[in-house]
Amino acid sequence: MTASRSVSASFWFAAVAALALVACGASGPEPGSAEAIYLGMGCAKCHGPAREGQKSGPALAGLHERWDEDGLVAYLRDPRSFVESNPRLKYLDEQYPIAMPAYAEAPETELRALARLMLDS
Repeated sequence: MTASRSVSASFWFAAVAALALVACGASGPEPGSAEAIYLGMGCAKCHGPAREGQKSGPALAGLHERWDEDGLVAYLRDPRSFVESNPRLKYLDEQYPIAMPAYAEAPETELRALARLMLDS
């Protein structure tokens, strides 16, 4: 499966999961919140609903030790450029079956909210 197909599958999985929660009467994150953005972009599929990590993506705890908001937003826009120039990220990239997708067209406000959420993990 290509990275773009896995991203598309991740998006639809997250959308179906969110609809199932609504149909069952469960309350989800507030629309537009960082948590809703995290779920809507499909991040939970690889990194887990609580950002704990899974077989398909690393845990997101402790990111504040290596990233700031601007750097993380830049990474989310173009992860390949970071992976190619950073040995630690290249190693991590090789450990997981799904490549980190680029969110080049995502709104700046959403990426910043997402970055702040991940930096607080």
